[in-house]
Amino acid sequence: MKYFGYLALILSSSVTLTSCFAKPKKFEYDIPEIAAAQPDEGDGYRKVTDYAYSLNDVHKTLGMYNLQSTGDAKILVVPVMATDAPVWTTKMLNNVKNGFFGEPDDTGWHSVKSFYYYSSFGKLNISGEVAPVLKSQYSTSQLTRLGTNGDDVNPDTIIVQEFENSSSYSSLREQYDTDNNGFIDSVIFVYSNEINADNGYWAWVYWNDSDPSSSLPTVNSYMWVSYDFIIQNKKSEYVYAAYGDQIDGHTIIHETGHLLGLDDYYCYDQGGWDPSGKIEMHSFNIGDESVYSKMSLGWTNPYYVKTDSSVTLTLRTSAGYGDAIIVNDNWNGSIQDEYIAIEYYTPNGMNLKDSQSAYPGNGYQMYTIPGFRIYHIDARVVELGVRGKMVDYVTSLTPGKTYAVGASNSKSYSYLNEHKDDYKLLHLLEANGTNTFKTGKAASNNTLFTSGKTLEASSQFFYNSTKFNGGNTVGYRFSIGNCDQFQGTITISKL
Repeated sequence: MKYFGYLALILSSSVTLTSCFAKPKKFEYDIPEIAAAQPDEGDGYRKVTDYAYSLNDVHKTLGMYNLQSTGDAKILVVPVMATDAPVWTTKMLNNVKNGFFGEPDDTGWHSVKSFYYYSSFGKLNISGEVAPVLKSQYSTSQLTRLGTNGDDVNPDTIIVQEFENSSSYSSLREQYDTDNNGFIDSVIFVYSNEINADNGYWAWVYWNDSDPSSSLPTVNSYMWVSYDFIIQNKKSEYVYAAYGDQIDGHTIIHETGHLLGLDDYYCYDQGGWDPSGKIEMHSFNIGDESVYSKMSLGWTNPYYVKTDSSVTLTLRTSAGYGDAIIVNDNWNGSIQDEYIAIEYYTPNGMNLKDSQSAYPGNGYQMYTIPGFRIYHIDARVVELGVRGKMVDYVTSLTPGKTYAVGASNSKSYSYLNEHKDDYKLLHLLEANGTNTFKTGKAASNNTLFTSGKTLEASSQFFYNSTKFNGGNTVGYRFSIGNCDQFQGTITISKL
């Protein structure tokens, strides 16, 4: 299975901390109520209200059961302590609770719950609880040795085994299988050790290779993360939490996105480049979720454009509305396909804080002006055969077969037989007409398509020059009209 990263038991007597399904307090978006500028259907376009299949449908064929991305979702947070690790205090446990389930005012930015509630336009409401502390029978170094004995096992693997071998968590395991599929919906293991990436004490999401159990649900998807990613440890040489004594949710929000099924959009490979431009939540942990993420999770219904002439549409800010555009005359009706994706970015909502100043955790800052973000998405699905080798691209899913999204922004994680380094899952196109990301540069205000800017497919951004990776011609010019504080106009013309 794929890792997604940021880059005999004795239970303590600590109290269980819970979070109900109540909606977060009203968050000040500073975005006015704006009616859609056009009807849901018109000449050359229509709003998509249903998809042929979802990202979750694809992942299930791999044995990866994502946390549900709409409605009421529950996550179980389990504090973990090695025999020689820092002891969990009531204050620490409350910080963990607020980091996952608190109000924005309880943090330096947002909790996992509040971020995903607002990013999803209220479609996803996460709740859960902090369980009693899991005290491992092993020391930090023992877990490390167990995790580095040549069989590709990390400390979290041992912790999962200890968790499942304890009868003390049986009741919670039953409560957190809300869809009754035999797996706990999602588990977060928060360890009290200091961050040490070399020894497996880092942050990632993984899917455990276990069989479902209707009588006692097992662990499938889980997060492994240090407390020091949530609250700054001023004594540590590794400083990733950015807000001192305030809770920093950036890392755990990013990792929760993986529990929901999202990939990383940066590149894992040495010498590789980041096609996303770095400044978005599933690249460098800042800002809101991007349009592809929101469509994949079922939070937005884009306009699909297919015309023999031209179409002019006005999109409201993606920070407050689900407006988006998909363009490919051969689109298969699923978000897991290849197309041009368009959203209107503004420095509001989940983008606000990280656009006002650089995020101290990595020094990157969101765009400070409004403008269109235009992406080339290649999320086509492939059937997998023996040893996970790609058989062919598919446009539908057949029960009993195994599938995956073929392309990745990392060559090492691509399922493709050919063009592993050429076809990118998500590539943000640049208004300056040059692919500067290949030289290591990050996106900036100049990346956004603003009034007067145009785009046509070219070899700077498309491997096949004027064609999609799938072979058909892109065939459209994109021209930007008026761009104001909360909405912008774009004309899509057939070439």
